[in-house]
Amino acid sequence: MKMITSRWALTAVMLPLMAGGCASSAAPGATAGHAGHVATPVAAATPVPAPSATATTTSLHELPAPSAREVESGIQIAQIGLTAQGGMVDVRFKVLDAAKAKALLGNPANTPVLIAGDQPPLHPPHHALKGARFARGQVFYILYPNARGAVKPGVEVTVAMGDARLGPVKAQ
Repeated sequence: MKMITSRWALTAVMLPLMAGGCASSAAPGATAGHAGHVATPVAAATPVPAPSATATTTSLHELPAPSAREVESGIQIAQIGLTAQGGMVDVRFKVLDAAKAKALLGNPANTPVLIAGDQPPLHPPHHALKGARFARGQVFYILYPNARGAVKPGVEVTVAMGDARLGPVKAQ
């Protein structure tokens, strides 16, 4: 009972932070932000923290070669990991082609949805990428509520964006 209460409390704290969407940048001098907000350029030496500190975690800077579907969409799924004691799913993706990424993710109908096995799909917060600016090499992240514990470590997750499907990627 105490764990359920703490998950709800954590979700209540995290939801306002996620409401406008989440974006970060790994490209030197690239900016990310939301409409009406001023974004600060990110220094080249700024590391992108991984949600898990395990030795098997692939660094966002050392991603494998993108698949044909990732090249076609302009987006590479960098990592899917659990955070907040399993209550949130941290999905990170890297922009391979800014024009393709903007064409796909600029349409609100293509907001990334997570599909984990036979569980109902997980939807991101409302307007998760609203106002996001896409630049080659940029790394974005979205925190999804892990409703019903749909995603667990080792589960294969597919990211659906409209008709595009990326993955499956094993959750960490």
